[in-house]
Amino acid sequence: MRKRRRVRYKTQAHLQGKAISLSQSQHRIVNRISIFSILISAFVLLAVAPITPILGAVTEYGRSTEDLIGVFSIEKTIQIGGSSRDFDPAVDVDPLSPPRSIFGSLADDQAPSLAGFAIEPRSIPANSTQPINLTLHAIDDQAFYGAEARFSGPGGMVAVALFPAANITSGSAKDGWYNASMILPANQSGLWHLESLLLVDREGNRREMAERDLEERGFPAAILVV
Repeated sequence: MRKRRRVRYKTQAHLQGKAISLSQSQHRIVNRISIFSILISAFVLLAVAPITPILGAVTEYGRSTEDLIGVFSIEKTIQIGGSSRDFDPAVDVDPLSPPRSIFGSLADDQAPSLAGFAIEPRSIPANSTQPINLTLHAIDDQAFYGAEARFSGPGGMVAVALFPAANITSGSAKDGWYNASMILPANQSGLWHLESLLLVDREGNRREMAERDLEERGFPAAILVV
């Protein structure tokens, strides 16, 4: 009888150990299944999220918002000419309109001044095609840009001579001499008066002078055609 009880006890203990091992294996399998399910769910959510919003949240990709402060405007005008023939007064574009300054408060606010003006020759024959040579001496705080001399003649005719900055013959942009030339209409005798002389610097500051202003400074302001 004693031997049978020991065998029975050993058998029960052995079965209990197997039951415990089986229970632990089941827990491991369940845990693995749970982790695998979580991974699958996460993968599905990541795959669906860009297409379907979750809980009302909107997902956007590749969007950038930038705030620009201030308004910037840049203009640049290039005009190439060696004499008054290269500029047509009938064209709407003003040849004496320099590009806008980008220096702000450092910009020059004083118009250029006239330091000298000469006409050569001051008298020509009516049938002559000889050009009238004009010389201008301009002074500016920063830089001279150009000038225009407009003459009115017999019958309301008009002749214009331009002094672009490129026509400088001596000095500098702040204190320089410039030349220009023009040909008066043939067979038109009479006196040509300087109607206006306009001086402009690179900041767009302008000074307009009339015939009387030049005469007061002792500068010639008329051309005689005989």
